Amino acid sequence: MVCGFNFQSSYGEIGREYIHVHHLEQVAGIGKIYKVDPIEDLRPVCANCHAIIHRRQEPLAIDEVKKLIVR
Repeated sequence: MVCGFNFQSSYGEIGREYIHVHHLEQVAGIGKIYKVDPIEDLRPVCANCHAIIHRRQEPLAIDEVKKLIVR
């Protein structure tokens, strides 16, 4: 969702169908009773982008991280 990194393209078969997921709502802020809707609540991101999203106390939005990428 951010940089387009594909683990399989870089690592071969071991990277097939591998990705991190980012919770749009911080897990720490979610109450005890909460059912995650994968379509609404999660976004696939590579490990590097996920780390950058969480570099601030208030996570960066995916669109903010997209604007930071130097191509």
